Amino acid sequence: MSETSTRLDVLLVEDNPGDAKLVEHYLDLPAVSQFVDDLTLDHVESLDEAAGEAASHDVVLLDLGLPGSTGLETLDRATDLLAETPIIVLTGMSDQETALEAVRRGAQDYLPKGDLDGDRLVRALRYTVVRSRQQDRLRRQADRMEFFNSILRHDMLNGMNVIRARGEMLEAELGGQQGEFAATIVDWSDDIIALTGKVRSVLDTVSEQGITDVSRVELAPAIEAAADRARSMSDGCRVTVEPVDVVVQADELLEDVFSNLFINAVEHGGDDVTVSVTTTLDESSVTVRVADDGPGVSPAERRTVFRRGKKGTESTGTGFGLYFVDAMVDSYGGSIHVEDSDLGGAAFVVDLPLGV
Repeated sequence: MSETSTRLDVLLVEDNPGDAKLVEHYLDLPAVSQFVDDLTLDHVESLDEAAGEAASHDVVLLDLGLPGSTGLETLDRATDLLAETPIIVLTGMSDQETALEAVRRGAQDYLPKGDLDGDRLVRALRYTVVRSRQQDRLRRQADRMEFFNSILRHDMLNGMNVIRARGEMLEAELGGQQGEFAATIVDWSDDIIALTGKVRSVLDTVSEQGITDVSRVELAPAIEAAADRARSMSDGCRVTVEPVDVVVQADELLEDVFSNLFINAVEHGGDDVTVSVTTTLDESSVTVRVADDGPGVSPAERRTVFRRGKKGTESTGTGFGLYFVDAMVDSYGGSIHVEDSDLGGAAFVVDLPLGV
């Protein structure tokens, strides 16, 4: 559930049938519709059952008196087993000290059963999910910033300057195709050195609203320049771009965002990969679809492919590219997902807000 969503999926972990029926009754009252349009409640009686169900739910209602543990020990076990799903403690005890300790140990809220009603329960559920998503967003942003810092800390700029210098030496001494290869090394070194400077600029201009301050950027030149980079990787790489004349909300790294998508297609699709770029406009955003005829991305990997350090089993890269793309698109106020391509491979679909 997002902050604006009106659907809520709740998992109740409760071994007392009477208490479970009471929670079900409260969440079925008309007052609930003031806060959510659609609410589903699933019920399990143990933490072992909950461990396999929590990931598909927005929030867990946890009774502290379950088979195998009681009190805060139950909460400790739950936070280990239920991973990132937010937990509301639901208990027969009304103890302020225990409530504070439960929150300190990871619970989002603490609700005595004797004080429950439908209004209070659904308020707690919705606010818990919104608060948890906000905390997760801040954690992801901090992780991204640490990630970008780590790139610079590992002497990226120094390493690329060494590569560029050697490439220049080879370009001066070699002729024909080998000389062209050496020139390509120099060109790519220049691109990466420039990218390093841009990332430093991003780190210097971090704002509370996102990774970097955004501005109005023309979309077409960024995509065309990125396509040229991809074509330079292989004579057989074919990139077709549907013309688009629009300004989006982004920054100077937009070209590098699309470069990483194109390079990902080339790395996984081989020297003769075909990439097709199409765009769709609506009133407030533009959708850019980068489709290829490579091996595609399996449904099981689509939710994790943008994670830090994630790479395909055949990839020799660091997992930086798609993580960088996701981080930057998110900072622009946009979104990205992957689906099947009409060409037989993968299609990365980027939604960007129009420049205002």
